[in-house]
Amino acid sequence: MNKTISQGAEAKIILSNDLIIKNRIPKSYRIKELDDKIRKHRTKSEKKLLEKASKIINAPNPLPLTDSYQIKMPYIQGEKLSDVLNNFPLEKQKEVCKTIGKNIAKIHEADIIHGDLTTSNMILVEEVLDDNLKRQLNKLKKLNLPKEDYAVFGSSPLAIRGLRENHDIDIIVKQKLWDKLVKKYPVEEDKVIKIDFIEIYRSWLPWIKDTDNLIDDAEIIHEIKFVKLKYVLLWKKIHNREKDKKDIELIEQYLKRGDNNSQIFFIDFGLGFISKKIEDKAVDLHLLKQALEAKHFKNWESLFNAVLEGYKDYKESKKVLERFKEIEKRGRYKF
Repeated sequence: MNKTISQGAEAKIILSNDLIIKNRIPKSYRIKELDDKIRKHRTKSEKKLLEKASKIINAPNPLPLTDSYQIKMPYIQGEKLSDVLNNFPLEKQKEVCKTIGKNIAKIHEADIIHGDLTTSNMILVEEVLDDNLKRQLNKLKKLNLPKEDYAVFGSSPLAIRGLRENHDIDIIVKQKLWDKLVKKYPVEEDKVIKIDFIEIYRSWLPWIKDTDNLIDDAEIIHEIKFVKLKYVLLWKKIHNREKDKKDIELIEQYLKRGDNNSQIFFIDFGLGFISKKIEDKAVDLHLLKQALEAKHFKNWESLFNAVLEGYKDYKESKKVLERFKEIEKRGRYKF
């Protein structure tokens, strides 16, 4: 079953099963031979950019061409970042924008110019919950624990990121919440409260003493606090059981990629090209700044600063940002 997702001046986007099909539209005002040549070139060029980009950032990897005017690629199941970014707490917005900056740094390192960097050309993919994890989290939510006083620890922070499955949920709680819970639930010998598959701990001794810090610094995912992976990694390394060694490898690989609890996919490289020019890379950033000002005006300055923070990963970032300032001045004094 085919469904038209969008249609612009250049192309018609169709969802067919699990594939996105981008058809370049003929232009009646151009000579047919010239129009065919332009559409073929742009289709081939965009496919090559997508292939190159998908190897270094999250971007759809296209299928081999079977039509000179058509690109087929996997459907990215998520939401346009432009539609949802403003709904997040400011800290998460900045975290997402820092990831965007890191991704731009990576494609610029490869001399890929996107050409249309807006949040409308980015797809946000939150964690995909399997049925088991969804059931567990729903059970946890039904306990109605105060969100600021607990965080999920153990293997679940890996499971929520799709790194591996979990069998139960371990949570750590602050003292005031623990005091309330012990009046309602029995405490077992190993100082744990067990409610079905949920295990509740006040401390995580002997491995970690200050669990309150882990709770305060936790990340909110699906309305629940999850202990950051860097702390889970520390605990795994201290405990160092045989099963922890595999988890350590998974976490380190995940952190090395710079992933967080949300993945950003760059799409629509239709205006993109390859260039080593500092000017072209600065224009890419300028376009994104304008997009943030227009669509996310309430916090655009903080968000763009977060983008620049992530962009510093690019070794030529200082040169690009100097040129970016020059471009800003040109626009400011243009009449």
